[in-house]
Amino acid sequence: MKKVSRYYFIFSALALLLLFSGCRSSQKNSKTSKTGFTPEAYTALYADKWSAINDSVKAGWKNHSGKPSNNAVPDTFAYAFNEWTLFYWDLYFTQIGLLKHNELKLAKGGINNLKAELDKRGFIPNANTDWGDNRSQPPYFGIMVKEFYDFTKDKKWLKTMYAAVLKEYKFWTDTSANRIEANTTELGLQRYFHHATETELLELYDQELTSRFDFPKDIEKSKKLNIASQFAAEAESGMDFTPRFENRCSEFIAVDLNSNLYLYEKYLAYFEQELKIGNGQQWLAKARKRKALIQKYCWNDERGLFLDYDFVNNRSSKVAAATAFSPLFAGLASKYQADRMRENLHLFESENGIVACESTDEKRIYQWDHISVWSPMQSLVIMALDNYGFKEDACRIAMKHLDLITANFFNPNPSTYVDKSGKKFYRLPGGIYEKYTRFGTINDREYNASLMYGWSAGAFAFAYDYLIVNSQHNFTIK
Repeated sequence: MKKVSRYYFIFSALALLLLFSGCRSSQKNSKTSKTGFTPEAYTALYADKWSAINDSVKAGWKNHSGKPSNNAVPDTFAYAFNEWTLFYWDLYFTQIGLLKHNELKLAKGGINNLKAELDKRGFIPNANTDWGDNRSQPPYFGIMVKEFYDFTKDKKWLKTMYAAVLKEYKFWTDTSANRIEANTTELGLQRYFHHATETELLELYDQELTSRFDFPKDIEKSKKLNIASQFAAEAESGMDFTPRFENRCSEFIAVDLNSNLYLYEKYLAYFEQELKIGNGQQWLAKARKRKALIQKYCWNDERGLFLDYDFVNNRSSKVAAATAFSPLFAGLASKYQADRMRENLHLFESENGIVACESTDEKRIYQWDHISVWSPMQSLVIMALDNYGFKEDACRIAMKHLDLITANFFNPNPSTYVDKSGKKFYRLPGGIYEKYTRFGTINDREYNASLMYGWSAGAFAFAYDYLIVNSQHNFTIK
């Protein structure tokens, strides 16, 4: 075994040398980002340490998994912010790492836990807490089911999950008087919203928004409710908060939401065929219709980007977000559109990864803006680019995220932070964090970044697998 390990590391070193030369893009893209960074210029800095962190992540899944409060499903992965809290879309980007490490029991537990919430509430909440249950989050449950089924081919399990995926799809598209949320617009596409009570909206305004954004405390109740309603909808987008919706989230058709629902329609057709309960044609027809509507309203040819659509003012959002790559993730973009998107990658790519939004002149600090590098956006963009053959770009982004996490794993920067009470804390080596910045640091803007094993660890495992373990880029040695 020792001899095999020694040869493995020799081959790995050779593979990495080939990898770095192979990951330099052969596709011409001379544009430079707002930071002055040229995409082709990146060279990995910490590749010799990636394997050790990947091994650490792989060994640590079970230590960071457990049953969240209020749920009865065992063997789940639900860890975030040092709490046993079930966050919705976090679990998809966590699952892609669990699957890469063959942690099928934990991945299945996460899906089962989301189903338990769906059975209990009729939708999957932002979080299974008293503050996170008046809205959902970007729908990834059906995508999780599809990707897990691809591993197991367990039709008995799929039959149960098919009904659950269908139930969640109906939550997002329900137009009846008994609907939980008013998600569907008159244009036939979906928006983010919420079903918070008046009391909950006032609490959001008074306890969160006044402190986070310096909104005035003494204004009319109706104004408080209107502002809080928009930010509650924004929280359903998962990007709480972001300039992409111009503080009017419920007035926008969200490109990521509808791209995911397009996948739901494709996958529901596939599930019916797999279970031999139908030919899926009705779902494929729905997917074709949704694709056409996304193309009509969310593609902006002048900018060469998929953008959220302001259906009140009949225009595209003024701020492009990394979620513009969701149609490529879903495979509904044309080659022309994918090429244009790739040309505009420079709007989001910094020296340390993909930022949440293009640069804006906003005076407020938003957690999902042009400074913030969040792990799930790295995974999303890597998958989107890979779907359309832009593998060199996908490799480059994967390398950057591995380097970003690695640098702060061994030498957390900043090494200290001060909490709300004014108490100073020291960060020790060995941590993976909730959020980072385009400058290569841990992101303490607006609130301090927490240790977070979930989607940040999942993104590391995914990027490592993409580059090293199961690479199809013709420049790795297995």
